[in-house]
Amino acid sequence: MTGPVFITYRRDDSSAEARSLCAALREVVGSHLVFMDTSSIPLGSEWPSSIRDALNQAETVLVVIGRDWIRSADEWGRRRLDLADDWVRQEIAAALPSGRRVIAVLIDGAKMPPQSALPEVLADLPARQHIELRRDYWDHDVKLLLAQFVTATSRGRHGSRERSIYPVDPPPGAPDPISDEKLGTVLASDLKGWEKVVSPLPEDHSQVREELCKTFAFKTFQDAIHFMTQVAPGCDVAMHHPRWENIWKSLKVSLSTWDIGHRISDRDIQLARYFDRAYRDFSGSERSS
Repeated sequence: MTGPVFITYRRDDSSAEARSLCAALREVVGSHLVFMDTSSIPLGSEWPSSIRDALNQAETVLVVIGRDWIRSADEWGRRRLDLADDWVRQEIAAALPSGRRVIAVLIDGAKMPPQSALPEVLADLPARQHIELRRDYWDHDVKLLLAQFVTATSRGRHGSRERSIYPVDPPPGAPDPISDEKLGTVLASDLKGWEKVVSPLPEDHSQVREELCKTFAFKTFQDAIHFMTQVAPGCDVAMHHPRWENIWKSLKVSLSTWDIGHRISDRDIQLARYFDRAYRDFSGSERSS
């Protein structure tokens, strides 16, 4: 779970989308941890100081960018991003060098502006992480973003493994393995169809691996492949990836945390939940027929 989230946006560019994203985030991290301009400011508060305080407390800053974000102008035709007293500019300029996680959220087909199109104080924005919320896939893309606030851990270095089939740079702060008792409770409650499977580790048969496994059924082979393509970005966002096997209209997903000795951890639980949510909403799933 992450800390406070600050949403910066332009009302004349992305007001509706920002409010929809804010509502979804509040369901995940809690209403008190998501700040979005006047909707979060108590009556009688001084607007600039309230925003400044919320920004100082935030751990993550979401920069919502629509098609007109970079072209938005004041009544004199001046581009707002070029004005030193523009609050969107000040919010982003304060967040970029602060060490906070800054994520650009591109909506309605907007593209990340090139560095040359931005004021110098915002020049680092294109180098930061960004995610696209597509109009036709809004619910799915929002889930990818929300996954960061459920399973996110800070990026870091953990040495390297030459020619390893596992990630060279796993997330730091390895989680603890889940006890059999806790896993059994989770499997019985909200991870129906998943099971714990123990097998020899292929690259070293003297060791075993524990995996959380489930087989998903689809209407066609193409549906199975499309589902894999659809959920793959969410695995990248979570920095946790499945071992999976596709046979015709089925997809077997196996989840394990390799950097704690191929044991099952909370990372696997969260990714399993993400797969289940995506499958429920997928039109090509066998259950939707």
